[in-house]
Amino acid sequence: MKKPIVESIKIDSEKLKELESKLKSFKTTADLRYDAIKKYAGGVCMDCEDIPTKIVRYDMDGAQLIQKYCDKCFDKWDKLERRKK
Repeated sequence: MKKPIVESIKIDSEKLKELESKLKSFKTTADLRYDAIKKYAGGVCMDCEDIPTKIVRYDMDGAQLIQKYCDKCFDKWDKLERRKK
């Protein structure tokens, strides 16, 4: 398998402040939280559904597998990848 491509996800600072404000609201349900993160960041962390900061792309013989991770979950993923080597 080819080495995955890792990129940072860039969210405009104003939009990030807006998102964080919405997430701190006591009225935010789990569904609203998920939808808000998806709207502002294009998806959620695949492990914990938090705000993603990294995107990992795998080339799967002509198709792409795309995974998004927050910092905490990316660190776990990275440690597992390093053990595979």
